[in-house]
Amino acid sequence: MDAFIADFHAISVYQWLATVFSLVYIFYAVKNHSICFVFGLLSAVFWAYESYFLLNLKFDSFLQVFYIIMSIYGLYVWLRGGENRSERAISFFGLKPNALIVLLGLALSYALYTWTQGIFDTDKAFIDLLTTVFSIIATFLLIHRYIDNWIYWIVIDLIYVYLYWGQGGFLFAMIMMIYSIMAIKGYKNWKKIYLDTV
Repeated sequence: MDAFIADFHAISVYQWLATVFSLVYIFYAVKNHSICFVFGLLSAVFWAYESYFLLNLKFDSFLQVFYIIMSIYGLYVWLRGGENRSERAISFFGLKPNALIVLLGLALSYALYTWTQGIFDTDKAFIDLLTTVFSIIATFLLIHRYIDNWIYWIVIDLIYVYLYWGQGGFLFAMIMMIYSIMAIKGYKNWKKIYLDTV
């Protein structure tokens, strides 16, 4: 117990800031509110620093840079470029396209893992790459308001719990548990919004 308390006290300010902004992000994402992307961007900045320099999860840090860019893009897509355009509607992506995405995501993860061996000094390289690839996929589904994104996030976030906990990113592991629960709620909320509009 003393070791856990010592580890908890050693958590960096970057991890704390990333955690706070992440919680605000997921709160607004589940509620289908475009401001989520502003908080997502802030979280990604601190998360990238923590992952690269303190947790030695290089691919995860690259993912956070991707999130910074996607936060700007996501805000644009959700608002469709201004007041004169309507927001993008929520929809389903479908079973066959999702099956294809899973197969391609697994193949790409393995190919990148094989290609990057010896290039990057990173811990748990395959899991780091797998979660990165599928997080990118889920982000595009989220930005384009496909309900299916939440199913991806449930699985991805649970894998991240293992990954972050093993690297000493205790707050990040806890936030991923919260993210998994919120992803279930997000799926239900978005499905309700979808059913109310069809």
